[in-house]
Amino acid sequence: MHPSLAIVVERSAWIGGVDGVSNYIAAQKLGIPCVGTMPHALIICFENQADAWTAFDEVLPKEVPRVCLCDTYYDEKTESIMAAEVLGEKLDGVRLDTTSSRRGNMKAIVEEVRFELDIRGYEDVEIVVSGSLDDNAVLELRDVADAFGVGTFISAAKPIDYALDIVEREGVPCAKRGKLGGRKQVWRRWEDLSHALTSADAKMEGMEPILEKVMEDGEILIKPDHNLARKHLLSQLKSFF
Repeated sequence: MHPSLAIVVERSAWIGGVDGVSNYIAAQKLGIPCVGTMPHALIICFENQADAWTAFDEVLPKEVPRVCLCDTYYDEKTESIMAAEVLGEKLDGVRLDTTSSRRGNMKAIVEEVRFELDIRGYEDVEIVVSGSLDDNAVLELRDVADAFGVGTFISAAKPIDYALDIVEREGVPCAKRGKLGGRKQVWRRWEDLSHALTSADAKMEGMEPILEKVMEDGEILIKPDHNLARKHLLSQLKSFF
């Protein structure tokens, strides 16, 4: 996405439930975790994978997890075993960023890597999967992968169509054809996520109003809090799973 939009995108992703973002500036500005691994460019800049992994380990601060990218030149299993042999107990994880043209059955690939690491005593090494992932891919791989790196699907998701319409003028309801006039209130029952739409002054038993006034006469009434918004969203996810 355009750099001027990056912080907004990362903020939305954080509210949506990701564990961290890879944009360092956005993480600094928003006060949220910054996470990431190494790019293929790092591997290619060195003569071989082992030199790149070693340099990463030597240069990065100790608190940064040692997650090696393992699919640049050889298959995922071979490079994952190589990474384990190079870094040993310092290896925290391997990242599989296999391109779609070489992917095949990704779940089988992850299971194969997991088996090969386990039989060599690297049960604690986690597997991170990335590369053109969407929600269906995450659901398919969540039982075999430990973490996911998702980019395009979040930053360029299908837009939700909406329109802004005048529905009230100086306290008098008004609206164009096809629109409902007057101020509204949206009500939600959190137990089953059912909702109802009423006029602003109506009451609904057993339901909570969810629309609040955020600005009046140019003054902001509610300060945005992305951490509070994240907590609210995550509490609702329980209704879906």
